[in-house]
Amino acid sequence: MIKWAKVLSTSALGTAIAFSSITTSHAAEMKTAKAETTEHVSISQAQAKGIALQDCKGTVTSTELKQESSVYVITIVTNSLEQRIVEVNASTGKVVKKQEVKLWTQTQVKESVSKQYTGAIQSITFNKETNEYTLTVVNGKVEYTLTVDGLTGKVVNTSQQAVKLLTRQDAKDLALATYAGKVKMVEYDQNAAIFTVKIIKDNTEYTVTIDAVSGEITHVKQDKLQPLTENAVKDLALKHQEGKVEHIELTTESSITVYVVTVVSESKQQTLKFDAYTGQECS
Repeated sequence: MIKWAKVLSTSALGTAIAFSSITTSHAAEMKTAKAETTEHVSISQAQAKGIALQDCKGTVTSTELKQESSVYVITIVTNSLEQRIVEVNASTGKVVKKQEVKLWTQTQVKESVSKQYTGAIQSITFNKETNEYTLTVVNGKVEYTLTVDGLTGKVVNTSQQAVKLLTRQDAKDLALATYAGKVKMVEYDQNAAIFTVKIIKDNTEYTVTIDAVSGEITHVKQDKLQPLTENAVKDLALKHQEGKVEHIELTTESSITVYVVTVVSESKQQTLKFDAYTGQECS
């Protein structure tokens, strides 16, 4: 039997050897590159975040691995609303760079918005994930919702809707439900969207501030009052009835402090009663 054998030419054999050498070399380069990549990124993203937060307390809003420099770039918003950019070496875990970016404060945002929109700022919140403030502003019967960029202070989005405000009677009823007494005054401040109701009970004046949108009592001030003088009450009595004041007495009736005044004229005698603190005539 004749056995056939495939014999390569000298040139073909050289090509095969060369190709084998190239393939082996390329494989070695790929293995080396893979090893280098593995060596460069030995710190995980979670570890990098932890390292950055140890250096700067706050909330991580973004994390990015830069392959070319083998560093994590981590953005953090601190509790005092300052933005910090921390770079962590992906191989060693060392902080290699820190940068501080000032965010606008709530006060700065409010001042900026107040110059652009008339009305009362009802609320303001900050989103650490987006670096944006959200504000609600009430002007008349319109409520605006504004989104403000925390880095630039610019209004980036606006929406509006009609809002139902309390009436004066609503505000009066709300105040009286908490502080029963006599209403001395009800005022509405359109710029602040608030009602102010003054109520007098016994010897105390209550100044009640009410949010015109929510109906919430936001502030109460108490002031002790002094009763009117007898001379002041005499003048009040004589404006109601001509004559001569024969008798005046300070007393309490139905939990209300009143002056009882007796006025005598040529034709008749009349007894008048006045609230000792407001001067209002009582029935």
